[in-house]
Amino acid sequence: MSFITDLSLRPSRMALLVTAALLVAELGAIGVIFKHAIAFECLANWPARACSGASGALVALYCLLGALALFGMLRPQPLRDLVRQAGERLWPLALNAAGVVLALVPVAFLREGSGTAALIPSFGFWFAGMVFLLAGLLLYLAPLPRWRVFLAGNLTTLVPVLVAGALAPSLSILIRPLWRIETIADTTFTIVAWAIGAIGYEVFSDPAAKVIGTEEFSISVAPVCSGIEGIALVTVFVTLYLVLFRREMRFPRALLLYPIGIAASALFNVIRITLLLMIGLEGNPALAVGGFHSHAGWLMFTLVALGIIALAQTVPVLKTAPDAGAIDPVLAENDLAPLPFWRDPVVARILPFAVFMLSALAVSTLSQMPGMLYPARVLVLGAVVLVFLPIYARLSWALDPIAIAAGAAIGAMWILIPVPEAEGGAPYGTLAGGVLALWFVARGVGTIVLVPLVEELFFRDYLESRLRLDRGTVWAIFAALITATLFAALHDRWAEAFVAGLVFSAVARRRQRIADAILSHAVANAIVFAAAAIGGNLHII
Repeated sequence: MSFITDLSLRPSRMALLVTAALLVAELGAIGVIFKHAIAFECLANWPARACSGASGALVALYCLLGALALFGMLRPQPLRDLVRQAGERLWPLALNAAGVVLALVPVAFLREGSGTAALIPSFGFWFAGMVFLLAGLLLYLAPLPRWRVFLAGNLTTLVPVLVAGALAPSLSILIRPLWRIETIADTTFTIVAWAIGAIGYEVFSDPAAKVIGTEEFSISVAPVCSGIEGIALVTVFVTLYLVLFRREMRFPRALLLYPIGIAASALFNVIRITLLLMIGLEGNPALAVGGFHSHAGWLMFTLVALGIIALAQTVPVLKTAPDAGAIDPVLAENDLAPLPFWRDPVVARILPFAVFMLSALAVSTLSQMPGMLYPARVLVLGAVVLVFLPIYARLSWALDPIAIAAGAAIGAMWILIPVPEAEGGAPYGTLAGGVLALWFVARGVGTIVLVPLVEELFFRDYLESRLRLDRGTVWAIFAALITATLFAALHDRWAEAFVAGLVFSAVARRRQRIADAILSHAVANAIVFAAAAIGGNLHII
């Protein structure tokens, strides 16, 4: 909800709308008049720096006002207090109108061929006009004493925001070369070459072609390996995190997660390429190219994402009071005192799923037969689940016929819809005898017990609750669709998984019990696992 629509007093709301409309109209009109309504070519009469300064100042003003609006959206209460009497005095609008007139005075004497004689007077009138224009609007919103109180209470937060907004155009020009993919690729290559040499490997490097290695094994640090994709992913992830957790984060301090995440992503990309080169140089080119190269990027991104979550959840200067946001009341505890992580309901829903995903990436990165290592994943995930077992034990566990029936229907759908034969051998590889029996036990425990628990707690209980930004059927449907889409993205059979996600969501919401969705998911997985084990086609799981 925006800070405008959330104001309780209608007169102040109207005054804000009037102020915004005047500001947009006046600045837009001034810009259009000086660009198109007079016969004056700036670069033909004034130095280039003066022309860029004039246009840059207007852009900086726009950014500064945008930063002020952002502050108002993130910290609405101080703004409400400030504009409580907005619009009660009309004389500031006369001051505002005088500012517009002053800003337009140079129209009278700016002519083609006038040279630099009009430079200083023009800037003087523009500066005075903008001061009067903005002062009139600010005083229309609140009298000077209220502005003093507002600034006294918010100065430490407001000043960095406004300075950042005003400097944003200049900074964007200064750092523009850093965002060129070629520049990022060059930097990445240089650091990788230094790192591999510092470790002790003797390699050749061609900075122009960005090739590094030996005659036996070499890699090319192409632009796609520059790390720009990871930076983009981290930027999107931080943005989504800040949107979903906006009530728990301290703004603008929480914006520090952007540079921290970007720096971590760039660092991990260098580590990824260096490790890839080391694996190949040590005589394992197949693992380097086939396994590590394919999955290490996602593994590193997952580590960065988990690090961002850990920082946001544990660093006091970034976080406000906790907010569980769960379906089940047991997981909706909201103690004011910080909880140890093993008693934190939020961590109990996020960490097991993160470990589940991270273990999948790890075995895919380090092994060309990741299916054989499934028991190791079960052991790790089981250990994490045991840590939070007291929290899970307090859920509303009960056998619900509808949940069981829904799970059975999903299981039947999964089995009856034909799928093409998977390439490659069985996921357990060359295992046989008692070891193979233990592998099947671990696979069953993971598929029937652990996976339904961690996936439902994360997707249906945690993420779906976060995505419901407001009450009502529309937001409930929106959250269920988005969650089901993300759930489907984790499965090869995405269409069936999407349907299953919607069904599990409906089951969870029917009685507001996440345990019902876990039960339904477990029944579905049990049916699929039994059919796969009996039929010898484990690829349908």
